Amino acid sequence: PMFAVYEVLLGLAFLVALPWFLIIGFMRGKYLPNFPVRLGRYRSAPAHHDLWIHAVSVGEVLAAKLVADRILERRPETRLVVTTTTITGQTLARRSFPNATVTYFPFDFSFAVKRFLAHHQPRVYSTIETEIWPNVTRHAYAEGMKLILANGRISDRSLPRYRMVRPILRRILGRYEAILVRDETDRERFVEIGANPERVETVGNVKFDFDFEPRPPEIDAQLRALIRGRKVFVAGSTKQGEDELIAPLLKDLIADLDCFVIIAPRRPERFEVVAGILAAAGTDFIRRSELTSGDRTSRADVLLLDSIGELATIYQYASASFVGGSLVSTGGHNPIEPAAAGSAVSFGPHMSNFREIAATFLREDAAVQVRSAEELRDFVHSMLTDEVRQQQFSARGRATVEKNRGAASRTAARILELLV
Repeated sequence: PMFAVYEVLLGLAFLVALPWFLIIGFMRGKYLPNFPVRLGRYRSAPAHHDLWIHAVSVGEVLAAKLVADRILERRPETRLVVTTTTITGQTLARRSFPNATVTYFPFDFSFAVKRFLAHHQPRVYSTIETEIWPNVTRHAYAEGMKLILANGRISDRSLPRYRMVRPILRRILGRYEAILVRDETDRERFVEIGANPERVETVGNVKFDFDFEPRPPEIDAQLRALIRGRKVFVAGSTKQGEDELIAPLLKDLIADLDCFVIIAPRRPERFEVVAGILAAAGTDFIRRSELTSGDRTSRADVLLLDSIGELATIYQYASASFVGGSLVSTGGHNPIEPAAAGSAVSFGPHMSNFREIAATFLREDAAVQVRSAEELRDFVHSMLTDEVRQQQFSARGRATVEKNRGAASRTAARILELLV
């Protein structure tokens, strides 16, 4: 009865949301192309897979790759099917998993889930972070699959909602062989919402195992020609409200410090909006999409990174960086990538989605928490004018990342146990 009620409520929610999906789909080209696949309709032939990894979007795809690489090192014959929910996640997954089957996560209707399982035939299911879907869980379990939740976290915002449906979650989480979480707070929270304490294991945060790919020579040449030896400030994964705060500061910052700025909005739909904000602020900017192969003539003080999956590479140019989603109350983003790149890192006060990572960096004096755009300006000024202080922050950031590595290997080992 519980699952029947869920299916009815899911169907009603789907019908209510359908007009919005259609409108946005037609306006922005989103949702509609992957709609049939999410309903379980595939053009490819059915195939057996060993492991199904679900990574909802870009951050989860990066974490999934860290784990998958270690699985494939020890078990090269592993056949992967990787799913995402977002288009940006799908784009990155196709690039990150060239030898895997990459597709969209099915809608959580029984018929769509059953079609997915029949088509891809996985033996083990690993969901990254906290993607808990009732029908995916119960139908995968009914098929005899082994289930594991990796890099689990429960945010401050999600915890009250999960508490309200604890009886349901207890039944769902009870089907997982293991729930691997990032820290003790997450462990306590999973137990609080119904997980079996004996199956919740603290293994650390997979994202600390981040490995940079070499900078592509073409991109490197283009950016070096554009930067022209100046020090670089990167504002990464910015959200609505932050670009509006940061852009008015850039013209004076660039004039005072003779620096180069790279701004990377989190969502593709913000690219045009941020271009307008930068133009209104009077900055001399160029879009990443306007840089052409072999171009050495472009001149600008600001680069608008209107691309997907390049931000981690871009951080390698930064003397100072700001991790977005944190000056506004959206939960923040991952500071590990800029720290691992050797950039001095700052973020705002709203880091609930990366609570333990932010606390770790602050505890190690390896990042600065800024409470306003003015404090961010002061941080950038300090890092770009005091080379000794910048290098100290850089060294502490890299040391903090290195000290906390190992979760990806531990997670891969647990998944490999289920693949036997």
